[in-house]
Amino acid sequence: MSEPKKVGHAQHLKAVNHPIRREMLKRLNNVSSISKVNLLKDLIDNKILEQEDVFDYNMEFLIQAQCVKKIIKNDQISYEILSGGKVIENFS
Repeated sequence: MSEPKKVGHAQHLKAVNHPIRREMLKRLNNVSSISKVNLLKDLIDNKILEQEDVFDYNMEFLIQAQCVKKIIKNDQISYEILSGGKVIENFS
């Protein structure tokens, strides 16, 4: 079993200071979990982003920085905010 990857302070700051990722974290912080479909729709409807590939890139960055947890259940993807992503409360 491998050890969890450690995230550097600079990488964490880069994750939470990006405008798109900050909006993603704000939305995740308001719910216990959210489906990828619903989160993506909300971000597109509010003109935060326009394409799913931009969403995927930024969400993967948040996952790598240990701000968000990806959950796959019954072939459905959802996300939960982790303690590393809760720093978004300081930006609100």
